[in-house]
Amino acid sequence: MPPRRLKIQKRSTNLDFDMRPERSLFDNEEKEYKEPDTWTIITAMNRVLDQARGSELTDEFWESIKNPLAFLRGELGINDIQIVVLAMLIEAGEPLSWKKMGNYLNCSRLQMMTYTDEIEEMVRKRWFVRRGTHEIGGFFEGFALARGLITALRHNQVFVPEKIDGLTEQQFVDKLESHISKGLNDRHTEFRDDEEWMVELCKANPHLPLCHEVLRFDDIHVQSLLLMIVFDYAQWEGSDGEGLTMETISDLYPEDFDCNFLRQNLREGIHPLIQAGYIEYKCRDGMADNEQYKLTLRAKQELLSAYKPSHSKCRRYQNSYNRMLKSHDTIKAKELFFNDSEQQQIERLTSLLSIDNFPSIQQRLEEQGMRKGFACLFYGGPGTGKTETVLQIARQTGRNLMQVDIAGMRDKFVGESEKNIKAVFARYREICQNSEVQPILFFNEADALINKRTENIEHSVDKMDNAMQNIILQEIEDLDGILIATTNLTSNLDSAFERRFLYKVEFHKPDTTVKSKIWRSMLKDLSDDDAQQLASHFDFSGGQIENIARKRTVDYILSGQYATLEQLEDYCRAEQLANNKSRHRIAGFSLSGDRFLAGTDKHQ
Repeated sequence: MPPRRLKIQKRSTNLDFDMRPERSLFDNEEKEYKEPDTWTIITAMNRVLDQARGSELTDEFWESIKNPLAFLRGELGINDIQIVVLAMLIEAGEPLSWKKMGNYLNCSRLQMMTYTDEIEEMVRKRWFVRRGTHEIGGFFEGFALARGLITALRHNQVFVPEKIDGLTEQQFVDKLESHISKGLNDRHTEFRDDEEWMVELCKANPHLPLCHEVLRFDDIHVQSLLLMIVFDYAQWEGSDGEGLTMETISDLYPEDFDCNFLRQNLREGIHPLIQAGYIEYKCRDGMADNEQYKLTLRAKQELLSAYKPSHSKCRRYQNSYNRMLKSHDTIKAKELFFNDSEQQQIERLTSLLSIDNFPSIQQRLEEQGMRKGFACLFYGGPGTGKTETVLQIARQTGRNLMQVDIAGMRDKFVGESEKNIKAVFARYREICQNSEVQPILFFNEADALINKRTENIEHSVDKMDNAMQNIILQEIEDLDGILIATTNLTSNLDSAFERRFLYKVEFHKPDTTVKSKIWRSMLKDLSDDDAQQLASHFDFSGGQIENIARKRTVDYILSGQYATLEQLEDYCRAEQLANNKSRHRIAGFSLSGDRFLAGTDKHQ
């Protein structure tokens, strides 16, 4: 879903800011009111708000709140109309346009605009921030409260805005990074509001080379684009993820003539920032990509010479990748049982990936001009042992495992999911370069990524999935290491992925002989005859048999008695019923089938 376009309806407040009050508070005599002996900021604001509704800002209204106004003027140092607008914004809890403010006060929009200077002063004081509002008829200029203001007033304290002037380069970019990160995650903000804030931040710091250059440009979209590419640099510098994509730019900036013209100029290389030498196309394999843009070396040296990137996203993903990496030493040995066809394929694959054989195989492939990467696909129903097989192959071949959470790679911001996938492969290449033994890149439950690509794209999610699939296809093509993916899909596999996987192993449910062996391995005290009977009567996967064994163990812990054969059959019937109820799958798509449907071990 695009991050910057608000498609949802704003929540309504308990005040009617959308429609004019049916009557003024002064149509009838006010109910008896007793003024407090001592005012606080909140009680005074509450009195102002109560009297303001439908007041039309008449002399009678101002007279009715003269005491709380006097208190608030003294405490806050702002004038009367600023106090009224402040009270409305506190109560609304969301941005208010001129029209909504007028509706509440029973004033026209034009009448409210006569107070522009007073409200602009609150913006300059940084008590108010510009925030557009979505209303019937379009998007309108509006105002909201600065972060932290309500907290200060609630504690009966005067709000002191965050310092934004006199910053160093490091402080400036860190503040820019923090604000933009929060803004992108705030559904109540539009990017145009962030643009206004960025320009104000630059105006407050004209001594900085970056701000001086930003302010040389007249177009706010040019100014903000340079700062957004600085933001991208701060998060991704030096990594494969660095570079603002055209998808992200298109999502941030509106579909109007000016922005479309700027986008076209970017693609053609005649954008003001390119001509100024501050941004450039990102290069991939020696080729310039006119759909992705990064800071030039000149910009980094002249505009940000004193800045050291925090690499916030790089650090986050670095930590994430470190958590993904599983040492082969930590994998417990587990005996697995397969049908003959699967057993032969798995033994062959394990032999190919052994430390003794794999390097020579890669060398021979390279000598013959062939791709030397190994991409393998394990597919079949839930609980058939796909995940555990990958773990045991890693253990037996002495290879560490870099396991990727596919769902975690998907990002709500357009273009970011693609970056995340690229960063995974970049990190894998880095690990390979620093490892004596190549690890295995493991995509578990990869259904969403290898499902047939959508042809007639209507939704941004489909577009994102297709883009991620295209990246993975290219990365598999260029792979030098080992990739194993597992999926519950037994059909509907994208043909391009079928061609990319050198080895494809289908995992079937075990036959009766294999099931009997699994029963005996799970329940050591089970007789051969009983194991054969259970295997014959119940068509279970290895994961389902393990579920029964675990349930029997739990019952033994609670009762001190092992379940009889009859009780085991009851367990099996219950497992069978539960499985039948849960196996209604949407054809060809499941993000987490193995995880929630019984597996051969806790990983599946």
